[in-house]
Amino acid sequence: MGKDTAQHVLVAGKTGSGKSTLLHVLITTLALNYSPDEIELYLIDFKKGVEFKRYASHTLPHARVIAIESEREFGLSVLEGIDTELKRRGDLFRNAGADHLKAYRQKAQESLPRILLLVDEFQEFFTENDKLASDAAQMLDRLVRQGRAFGIHVLLGSQTLAGAYTLARSTIDQMAVRIALQCSEADSRLILSDDNPVARLLSRPGEAIYNAANGLVEGNNPFQVAWLPEDEQQNYLNEIKSLAQNSGHYPPKLQIVFEGNALADAEKNRALNELLANPTSTAPSRKVAAWLGEPVAIKEALMAHFQRQNANNLLIVGQNDEAAMSIMLISVLTLAAQHVPSSVKFMILDFGAADAPNAHLLTGISKMLPDRVTVGRRRQLPGMINEIANEVTHRLAHEEQGLEGKPTLYLIIYGLQRARDLEQDNSFGGFSSYSSPDEPPPPPNPAKQFANILREGPDFGIHTFIWCDTVNNLNRRLERQTLREFDMKIAFQMSSEDSVNMIAHPLPVNSDNIMRCFITKKMGGWKNSGSLHCHLKNGLTHSKYKQA
Repeated sequence: MGKDTAQHVLVAGKTGSGKSTLLHVLITTLALNYSPDEIELYLIDFKKGVEFKRYASHTLPHARVIAIESEREFGLSVLEGIDTELKRRGDLFRNAGADHLKAYRQKAQESLPRILLLVDEFQEFFTENDKLASDAAQMLDRLVRQGRAFGIHVLLGSQTLAGAYTLARSTIDQMAVRIALQCSEADSRLILSDDNPVARLLSRPGEAIYNAANGLVEGNNPFQVAWLPEDEQQNYLNEIKSLAQNSGHYPPKLQIVFEGNALADAEKNRALNELLANPTSTAPSRKVAAWLGEPVAIKEALMAHFQRQNANNLLIVGQNDEAAMSIMLISVLTLAAQHVPSSVKFMILDFGAADAPNAHLLTGISKMLPDRVTVGRRRQLPGMINEIANEVTHRLAHEEQGLEGKPTLYLIIYGLQRARDLEQDNSFGGFSSYSSPDEPPPPPNPAKQFANILREGPDFGIHTFIWCDTVNNLNRRLERQTLREFDMKIAFQMSSEDSVNMIAHPLPVNSDNIMRCFITKKMGGWKNSGSLHCHLKNGLTHSKYKQA
């Protein structure tokens, strides 16, 4: 790659044809022959497997991105990153008066590395006819057409090129190098050329056609893919790692590893670890953030930001109590780490099943932070709600004095569906039974107090987290007007109808062995730092991410 028209590669072969072995041979020989100063690898694997995991476990110094069982959103963010690098290199080359990589290296005296983007099962980008597929097609086309001059190369692998939605033929025609392993006649004509069906005759694993002439018949070169046993590759990777350590290339300057089947790991959150290692000694600024998880993209960790602002509450809906528990626990931890003990208080109402495997966790965190966390069950609900409601009333009455010295208060309700005392009163409120002046006033209504907390609390530093299992149960507990008091919402997997009602987004959230979520926030007051990959729909922002 990098000579004449041989700039980009297309690889196709059915299951068992030896495609994975070929890719491992390519990656390993590149890493053996070139230093990280000369080549950077961006490895994306959309397959349901762990083919590229070995490069993450060995911390391959050449690899800037390693994606295992990648999501489409993460793959798109990698394309965006390389597309940005393409534009950056364009500016560098213009300033240096260079029109190709070799000339730039000579004039700028800079060892600018070549970049290889390798995407296995790239067809995953085009499984849906949506904006993501359109954006991916545009960026791949730009990288293929313009990357040559700037030392950026693309290698795309797939079991088949057939399908209703795929990469444009005009883009494929720009990829001069074709490698066809065992495949059907139709795929042979697609990867090579319409008059070149020779790959259908390949009969054994690893048997392949190499063609660097845009698939023309005269460019066919039959060959056998090298066999690289896994244990032998492990030895090579160990040698590469040792060489990198001796030459100052280890650990890598930057390496992003995304594993689609793994949950977000709080231990890998650098900002949180710094907070825990060096607890704050002063009260926080007006804005603090709760860590929720990792975005399915090359972005900063996803945060829910809390500040004294109307409707600044967080709502979680979906039938996954473990996921909701983890989000609440990590939120308490990250918020507590940003406050001195006297400046924050957490009041948790736990309605989880007493015999659930995670039933002890909320009580456990109250023992770890006894001066900040209070946990109550159903019996304590009226008293705790009354205490918070009185605090809201007090702060509202003394608004002109400010909130100096008043702690930020977080009310956390785990399992709203079981909070019967908060159920809406659907009776005709205007017709109450007669009572004499001598009778004591009725006890305060927790449901009405709770609605007032949601409405008035955020402006005075009192915020609410809620988890409810279904949209139907949520509607039983909260009126539609009250639901508007939640600027931030997290949705687990649910029906399309519930999704529309919950986040005004018609698509259900995908979920497999881990939980995928969406977080939404009203545009009013939203401060988008550019750290989230979002799109706009119906006045809301949406960002797909992995839960903690």
